Amino acid sequence: LVGRSLAMRRLFATIQKVAPTPITVLIEGESGAGKELVAEAIHGLSPQKDGPYEVFDCTAVPASLMESHLFGYDRGAYTGAGDDHTGALERADGGTLLIDEIGELPLELQAKLLRAIDRREYQRLGSERRQRSDARILAATNRDLEREVEEGRFRRDLFYRLAVIRLPVPALRQRAEDIPLLVEDLEEELGASELGLRIPGGTIDGWQRLPWAGNVRELKNAVERTLLFGPDSIHVG
Repeated sequence: LVGRSLAMRRLFATIQKVAPTPITVLIEGESGAGKELVAEAIHGLSPQKDGPYEVFDCTAVPASLMESHLFGYDRGAYTGAGDDHTGALERADGGTLLIDEIGELPLELQAKLLRAIDRREYQRLGSERRQRSDARILAATNRDLEREVEEGRFRRDLFYRLAVIRLPVPALRQRAEDIPLLVEDLEEELGASELGLRIPGGTIDGWQRLPWAGNVRELKNAVERTLLFGPDSIHVG
């Protein structure tokens, strides 16, 4: 996480306050803004920092498999379940579990997740035995979950349980003054100085006036293209 803007200074201050606590945090922001980096920062400053850090990306798992991937399953739970499978919640025990893009979680699983957060216990698919998990839960979303609640696509009780602290991550266009610093950081990450490469100042000035629909992820792509092909290669939304 890089930035000197007021929006980022406020974000850093909130991270410092919530990280040492067990409070559930809802990280909100557009795609590419850095929500997962915020979650990593919270974990790294938390009492669980030496424990596992697990990410469960709801967009990467088919809806039909989400329960088994999140909670795990016992052998024989369904056709093809030849061995026991450890779910993300169990793997994160003693550490932090980030549920990324939680707005994609099916309604039927939301009640089970709420129970897991409230009671710190869950059941594997195909098991009658309850298991405990001391994982701290963080959630991230690029959706307006309040609207999702009003339209019946997200449980109100789960929303309020997750949103104990709501942590908005500013879009890049809301902190354009951070772009020079971000470019410098990305140049270092990409080893530009070792290759004798640098983004021209005029290019960076122009970037500060762009909307950056893809946020920092889009900026990184622009930096990579410019270092490789020059400023004329840039095309952003």
